[in-house]
Amino acid sequence: MAVGNAKRQMVSGMSAGDSRPVKPLDFDGPLPRPTRDMDQIRADLGRAGYAIAAEVITPQKAKEMRNFLADEIARLEAIDVDNVRGFYTDNDDRNRRVSGAELVNRHPFFRDILEHELPLGITKEILGPQTHDESYLIHSYGANVTRPGSAQQGIHRDRGGNVPLSAGAAQTRFIWCLDDFVEENGATRVVPGSHLDTEPQSWSVQYESVAAEAPAGSVLIYTDLLLHGTGANVSSNLERAGVIIGYCPPWWKPMIQFPMTTDPAAMQDSSKTLRQLMGYSSVAIGFDEPWTFAPQAVKDLLVTPEMEW
Repeated sequence: MAVGNAKRQMVSGMSAGDSRPVKPLDFDGPLPRPTRDMDQIRADLGRAGYAIAAEVITPQKAKEMRNFLADEIARLEAIDVDNVRGFYTDNDDRNRRVSGAELVNRHPFFRDILEHELPLGITKEILGPQTHDESYLIHSYGANVTRPGSAQQGIHRDRGGNVPLSAGAAQTRFIWCLDDFVEENGATRVVPGSHLDTEPQSWSVQYESVAAEAPAGSVLIYTDLLLHGTGANVSSNLERAGVIIGYCPPWWKPMIQFPMTTDPAAMQDSSKTLRQLMGYSSVAIGFDEPWTFAPQAVKDLLVTPEMEW
């Protein structure tokens, strides 16, 4: 049963006459809406596979960080435009991306949100206890901007194809909305209920999906089990910026090796929690492998892995 503004998947490079069979959306009940009620957020995650937390930061803060991100993109473009375009998960050259490894060096906001109580609390609930109570890690981090005329990203899961769906969620995912996410400017499209599917993701079908519309300052929450993708920006003058952060267990290899990409000076006054999340521990699953050849400035940031939050 198609729900609301369900649409078929459109993939960059495919013609309007896409002949792939359509997998209809089959979901009962209302779609999640922005809310501050944590019980409702938990219920939406269980029922639909995603939730929208409202007013996590103020609209003013979202605008401030949006302006900073725009300036950062302009700075990186002036050095080499390929630094911020043409990344493999979105090859539409209109769009822009800044790595979280770059952002943590540039502004405290992009460090602070990594240890915000909302994602940490939800991650703790979803991923559960870890060996020796070791901290979760930041798996991936980046800021994506969709620009007018950009195509929809292919519907996908943020999950390796060889990890069985029956194993449950291996990542929690959070999109911090720096702009209003609306269908017109490419709001993230989701397949509600797909976190309960037993079928692997397929590129041979078109998935019907809906736009997860959310105001600036809110956070879209999901896991690596949910089928989703960036929407097409069909506007003439609207951009859509989101900061995407994933958290994973300590035995899962993160995409970013923060101790090797982060300026130690930016971490001088950081909390133990933030250092744990960013991988500043020589201990993994109870085994200590000393960072013998790491620079002293990095060694000085090392912490024990056990969570205290």
